Amino acid sequence: MNRGGKTGILLWALCWMLGVCACSGSAPERMSVAVTIPPLQNWAEQLAGGRVDVVCAVPDGGNPESYDLPPSAMVELSRCRLYFSCGHLGFERTWLETLAKNNPSLQVVDLSRGLPLLYGTHVHHHGEEEHLHHGADYPDPHIWCSPRLARRMVESMYRALVEADSAGATVYEANYRRLDAELARVDSLLTAELAPLAGKAFAVYHPTLSYWAADYGLRQLALEPDGKSPTPQYLRTMVDSARRAGVEVVFVQREFDPRQAETFAREVGCRTMMINPLAYDWSDEIKRIADAFVR
Repeated sequence: MNRGGKTGILLWALCWMLGVCACSGSAPERMSVAVTIPPLQNWAEQLAGGRVDVVCAVPDGGNPESYDLPPSAMVELSRCRLYFSCGHLGFERTWLETLAKNNPSLQVVDLSRGLPLLYGTHVHHHGEEEHLHHGADYPDPHIWCSPRLARRMVESMYRALVEADSAGATVYEANYRRLDAELARVDSLLTAELAPLAGKAFAVYHPTLSYWAADYGLRQLALEPDGKSPTPQYLRTMVDSARRAGVEVVFVQREFDPRQAETFAREVGCRTMMINPLAYDWSDEIKRIADAFVR
């Protein structure tokens, strides 16, 4: 090949490389957002419609009260632009400040902001009376278990996505309307199903369902007092309370040891039901919990 031919090929290759670099340089960087737990991951992915990458800080099976973030996950989360926080989970209190320091451009969106939060949701029993303990430093963090508050959390996620990526506003709005309608449908189904049982009590190992119970006028008896393992004396008192209240089911979250709950159920004469409020398929799990309570 002559010198002119080689020069032409080199010039063509150089122009092609410059064109690729220019195109890659002008292409917008794909946005990543982070969430704490799988239910929020589900909602964020539905809202985004594939437009952004969603990273879940606490994986399926992890305990969001005590999960220890590995270095590899820290690197992944440090690349995110938005972080959707439940607001008061133990993991968030431990790690969000560190994540924000590692990524100054990270915008933390507290999904609990402006919501009616519950305090003192652990019930202490004294004889025949029940008293709410109001000394907790933090509100009950399990806000996502309420279908009614879930709609407001999703709305906050939607608005933050539009603000961060206005070019996708049409996509986000359509997906938000669809998801909000689904959450409204879940609330409507549970309202109809649970209305006849207003005032009825259930037991649960860890007080995860406080907001769910508040939505539908139910009573939650928690076997774990103030986040601590129950003593035999406390369990005996709870057994008496559950019998008086006519408790028929005790819910056990899969991240906790079920043996104490099973012993409690035998003493009360009720059944146990394994639940997963942290399930990615949030709508199905919330309806499954309601069905188990009604049964």
